[in-house]
Amino acid sequence: NLDLYYRALIFYLEEQPMLLNDLLKLLAMKIDLSKCVAVMRKAGHLTLIEPFLKSVQNQNLSAVNEALNEIYVENEDYEGLRSSITEYDNFESLSLAQQIENHELLEFRRIAAIIYRKNTKFDKSIEISKKDELWKDAIETVAESKDMRLAEELLRFFMETGEKELFAAMLYSCYELIKPDVAMEVAWRFGLIEYAMPYFIQFMKDLYTKAEAPPPKKPAEDRTHEDTANRLQEIDMGFLFPHAGVPQIQAIMPSPGSMGGMDMGMMGGFPGMNPNPGFMGGGMGG
Repeated sequence: NLDLYYRALIFYLEEQPMLLNDLLKLLAMKIDLSKCVAVMRKAGHLTLIEPFLKSVQNQNLSAVNEALNEIYVENEDYEGLRSSITEYDNFESLSLAQQIENHELLEFRRIAAIIYRKNTKFDKSIEISKKDELWKDAIETVAESKDMRLAEELLRFFMETGEKELFAAMLYSCYELIKPDVAMEVAWRFGLIEYAMPYFIQFMKDLYTKAEAPPPKKPAEDRTHEDTANRLQEIDMGFLFPHAGVPQIQAIMPSPGSMGGMDMGMMGGFPGMNPNPGFMGGGMGG
């Protein structure tokens, strides 16, 4: 009966709390870890089984991960929390981020920004990093986002705060996200041309390399489609001129614009057409 195991947990908690982790290790394969966490949380002694929870965290169960994360926050153990969220991702991450984004300790707020970044909440992550002046984290978040809008906004923010070195760092770390006209405008407005020169040198080099590169060869699939289209055109022409080959067909096809110079005498061979209404009358009068 599984209930006996949980009753044993309560008994050890009341009588021999220091032996509780040893008991849990013996019962680890027989009990529901989620229910075990719920029982200990209800009893108000979740912290007591931290060693056991660490020993089974490699199963990456959400109940275990969230219990340990809760313990780390309560004990202000930001290193343990950072390690936990990095190695084990099965937990309510956004809920944890909201819980610690206004924590009194900087490192917990930093972890909140990292969690938002992992959940592609890049604007929120950058907002937290900017408040705490964690410039490196903000730049890394922009680079990971691949968002040109965020790159331009952070670049202009750095210029408003007068951080010239951060301007150069942005151009280096987010090179592919910053448009040349934006970099030139900001550099000119704030007198930072010398900081922007490495960016423009690299940009011109890349531009020249692309211009000098040979045109890409058509894939075999494209060439097959092109050959098929040509054959279909030849088949269509064959239906129009069944007794002529391709050279003969090309020879008898009128050149562009030649239809406009065709006189009415050439139209006489078409059935039902009389190019000269008076012709028959003149012949009979003779």
